Amino acid sequence: MKKFDISILTIAVLILGLVVLGFYESAVKKNDPVLAKAGQSEITQHQLYNEMKGLYGKQMLTELVAQSLIRQEAKQQNITVSQEEIDKEIDAMKQQIGSEQAFLDYLGSMGMDLNKLKDQMNLLMTRDKLLDKAYPVTDEQVAAYYEEHKSQLGSPAPPLDQVKEQITMILVDSNRAENYDKWWSDLQEKHHVEYFDPALKTDQEKAAG
Repeated sequence: MKKFDISILTIAVLILGLVVLGFYESAVKKNDPVLAKAGQSEITQHQLYNEMKGLYGKQMLTELVAQSLIRQEAKQQNITVSQEEIDKEIDAMKQQIGSEQAFLDYLGSMGMDLNKLKDQMNLLMTRDKLLDKAYPVTDEQVAAYYEEHKSQLGSPAPPLDQVKEQITMILVDSNRAENYDKWWSDLQEKHHVEYFDPALKTDQEKAAG
């Protein structure tokens, strides 16, 4: 069972904070609420927004763009994730974390509930399905892996048809990792992504502009 990547949950919480603060940025400049006091100093909402934007802005903007493109591309290709698939992944998470209560406590510590988690899982699994469709594991890859790692599969090595599913699972993860950057670049180009905030432009956008 593959280990669940919890980084998406952290990013989701940070995105929510930045989006909420950014939505009110223009109003904040006129009436800037004080969020905290430190001795003789005051920390305002606008200061917090600027700090979050500087620290996490590029990462969050990229994540928001990715979410949008994944949904658009999945709709175009008629790719969906079933509730059963999502529940299976969440059950695997629960087993890794421990008890049901520990799982709920973990979600609470991230500022999430089960519905938000399901939305994030849907997005991640949709992305993986798009990647797998773009870069499928081939019979040639499976055969080459089998020959290269035959000595590690047992003595004597089992027939290929007995370990084909296991090898395919390994190669799926490998294909995703190796091809993600190209897939993401092609997806942005296909959908004509543009960044307009100079402070949040990616390095590629700055070089192009």
